[in-house]
Amino acid sequence: MLIETALIFAPDRANNAIFGRPLLERLMMNCERAGIKKFVIEAAPEARVDLARAMGQFSGRNSVSIVESFDDILNHPDGIDGAAPCVALAGNLVLSRANLAQALDGHAANPSLVLKTFSADRDRGGEIITGPVAQVIKSGLSIDHHTVGISVPSETLSLLPFALNGRPEDRDEAELRLAQSLSAETAQKDAPLARWIDRRISWRISYRLARTAITPNMVTIANTIFGLGAAWMLSVPNYTVRLLATIFFLTSIMIDGVDGELARLKMKETKFGGKLDILTDNIVHVAIFVGLLTGCYRASQSSAYLALIPILLTGFAICAYATWRAFRYRGEEAARWLDTIDRWSGRDFAYLLVILALFNRLEYFAWGAAFGCYAFAAVLIWLTGQPAKSADNVSH
Repeated sequence: MLIETALIFAPDRANNAIFGRPLLERLMMNCERAGIKKFVIEAAPEARVDLARAMGQFSGRNSVSIVESFDDILNHPDGIDGAAPCVALAGNLVLSRANLAQALDGHAANPSLVLKTFSADRDRGGEIITGPVAQVIKSGLSIDHHTVGISVPSETLSLLPFALNGRPEDRDEAELRLAQSLSAETAQKDAPLARWIDRRISWRISYRLARTAITPNMVTIANTIFGLGAAWMLSVPNYTVRLLATIFFLTSIMIDGVDGELARLKMKETKFGGKLDILTDNIVHVAIFVGLLTGCYRASQSSAYLALIPILLTGFAICAYATWRAFRYRGEEAARWLDTIDRWSGRDFAYLLVILALFNRLEYFAWGAAFGCYAFAAVLIWLTGQPAKSADNVSH
């Protein structure tokens, strides 16, 4: 059974701002994005005015209830079924989506147990608890024989979740850990060089920008202009300019993840922002290839490179069709294929461009890209053209 209810022990630092957003509102937003639909907050009457401010966009919602004691919801005729699953958040917790996902996954594997994940601060001042409502309320903040600790990966154990415990440096430490955790969260999706180099740079940029008024969309637009500038430089038939162009494009690739990281840190992810990022990435990539081929033509005066431009653009279109077809006919299986390909290549081609430019051999990439996209599309179409196995086709 999916968890749809969150019990929140009202944090005494609920109004502390983490990257500009109150601590309590961040907790509730993380829960909502994980599928939580109902919130019950335990708070004393005198704390409720401050609590309303700390809830931000959740203040006044019918899905939010405030009680003096969680026991009230079990004793009330219209309360919550004690056997229903829930997640409880105790302490001044700063956490990421990955932390909450780990806790919910742990519950899915052990639905009848009370499971606790303890915060990684030195005081262990916070907990994420999952299990049946009645057992979670009975368990409270204590460790008893019903409790099983969730195994947290070593790379995240030293970072999050983190609880603010009253020290002046707590908020700064929490924000730093949030920014650092971005690398761990995306490690399985990034290509090797992006994981080893790009993320080590981008999270530091995101961390600093998250403390300013700069928005993710501002970063997207600025990086797009930077990438288009690199594309124009690639069209110049000069060795130094083209080498600088590849370095600038590599820099653009390195900071391309900043807009998404910044959105997650500020919790300002939007569908528009995601679509804008994808659109501008594609525009920059097309411009880079057109600029590269134009530069090859101007440097060699061979019209073959001009002919490669429509060939390459047609190849991109066929790749887009092959990808659409893969998702349509193979769904999750296609997603796994494409994720694997992206993980082992992705945007790492920018590093290859720098090396080729250094040896003044960018034309190698031009020819490889122009016809390589057709090979990729052909293989993808062939794979997805095979009938998927189904129970009806399996012989007994």
